[in-house]
Amino acid sequence: MSGTFLLPYDRGTIELNIPEQNKVQVIQSKEWPSDVDVARLLRDALENPIGAPTLRSLSENAKKITIITNDNTRPMPSAITIPAIINSLYHPETHYDITILIATGLHREMTRDEMIEQYGEEVCRKYRVVNHVATDSSSLCSFGKLRSGEELFLNQIVAQSDLLITEGYIEPHFFAGFSGGRKSLYPGVASAANILSNHRPENIANQCARQANLDGNPVHEICSEAVQLAGLKFILNVALNQDKQIIAAFAGHPVEAHLVGCKFVEEHMSADIHKTDIAITSNNGYPLDRNLYQVVKGIDTAAKAARDGGVVIVAAGCVDKVEHVHFQNLLQSCSTPEELREKMSQGPSETDKWQVQVLAKTLVTHTVILVSDGIGPELANSMFLKHAYTMDEALETAFAITGRDASISVMPEGPVVIPRVREGSY
Repeated sequence: MSGTFLLPYDRGTIELNIPEQNKVQVIQSKEWPSDVDVARLLRDALENPIGAPTLRSLSENAKKITIITNDNTRPMPSAITIPAIINSLYHPETHYDITILIATGLHREMTRDEMIEQYGEEVCRKYRVVNHVATDSSSLCSFGKLRSGEELFLNQIVAQSDLLITEGYIEPHFFAGFSGGRKSLYPGVASAANILSNHRPENIANQCARQANLDGNPVHEICSEAVQLAGLKFILNVALNQDKQIIAAFAGHPVEAHLVGCKFVEEHMSADIHKTDIAITSNNGYPLDRNLYQVVKGIDTAAKAARDGGVVIVAAGCVDKVEHVHFQNLLQSCSTPEELREKMSQGPSETDKWQVQVLAKTLVTHTVILVSDGIGPELANSMFLKHAYTMDEALETAFAITGRDASISVMPEGPVVIPRVREGSY
């Protein structure tokens, strides 16, 4: 199926035109409805939680309430979900001391304007909104020891809360299995040392640390253990459609509700595929493609659809360019992809090393072409990426490697699809 495709790119789309002679495999999640009554959906989920008491009962005797939420590298519709959570509490909102704690992990802090864009002016005006800073030891406190013997440090606001709630959205995650659930707490509001330990090279290299898998996944297991130590009682997680609209909600126990959500997402986002010579994807547009660091997720997913020696093309606006300085420096620290993979696979654990480790695995086996206005050729080339400003230009570069009759996979939604590779050629 050749023809024209529109891929999410920054806040709009980018056009892809594939010649008639090329055989094309389109890889995308199931079509999800767009006419959902979101207010009712959230209300039903919050009033009928999975494996936990309702927020109404949990909040009856609480005063200090903390809601942990995503930062602006995630398309979480918090301007809708945070008010829904607060409206589900036992008392009127004025009864409570409510804090919105941003699960930045090791991402940069959000500005006030970015908070208003992400959470809405009303939320930012009514409640205290706080960036978690993983490197600020004065803002952390101990929650005991993990089974490994490592001490768990989380933001002290968690310990000061009478009721802790997390919200997030569930999508496939390239080494934690799925996003959402426990990840809002850990690594979201954990110490830098804890995050580095959890994301150490041997965990990332573990065969179970992969997209859409929780069984035996060491990254997931450590996150789940942290949730138990922190005493998290309630979560609200959502699933989003292709337009980043809520189409399902899962509220209740942090493990049970999250697992139900993961099963829903896996069922709706999985697609059977065959490998092709070229795989073309996006990072599903803004905010997921706002920096190159996040775009690694789309590249890693697309690589599953491209044969070894083939080409991955990823379209990403990268309005914030690379943004993660440690990620960029590590990428530029080696002279070949092979050297990079070897270096990233060994200790010690360093900030953003995990992201480079995942990318290096693809760079060794595939040519990666970045289509972007936010990052230019010189910067892209310094990080082992070929560059193009248009999809036509990227395809010409790819055809020079694979031949003009190459088979092509088109994966418009990038990292939110779960490709299941089947035997046989396409």
